[in-house]
Amino acid sequence: MKYFYFTILIPLLHGNVDHQLLQSNMVNLLAQKSELDNPICYMETPEGKIINLVNLCGDSEAIDETQKIACKSEEVKATEIPITNVNYDGNFLTGKVANKSCKTVKSIKVNYQVLDDGGNIIDNGYIYAQPATVEPGKVASFKGNVSPGAKVETTFVEWSQ
Repeated sequence: MKYFYFTILIPLLHGNVDHQLLQSNMVNLLAQKSELDNPICYMETPEGKIINLVNLCGDSEAIDETQKIACKSEEVKATEIPITNVNYDGNFLTGKVANKSCKTVKSIKVNYQVLDDGGNIIDNGYIYAQPATVEPGKVASFKGNVSPGAKVETTFVEWSQ
């Protein structure tokens, strides 16, 4: 933060501050002072109000206090890595997985199956979620090209700790 003060104060003393520089550093200052978890994911209204856009950016859900207390288990359960926002557009399967456990998980693999019009399984596979390492309370996204079929559904999630 000290660097910020020098980059603004020295040009102010000389009287030659570029308006765009001042404006961009002011935005950085607002982001640093904001209480948002992800300062990249915010918007400033014309009135100067900061709006948290974390949910739109697909970032994270905080672990609540009762879950923190319950974090004594050594093993992550499948219910703690739910699959959400699943969409299949005929080519790509996309979605998100949330780490609702108390442990950092790695290499999250979302398994799926492709069904024909009769509901028969014609293919299956998996897609790795990104980022590869997901801390407690954070969300990872997955997107992969899938064999065409009438329906694609996710089946289960695998990971390592």
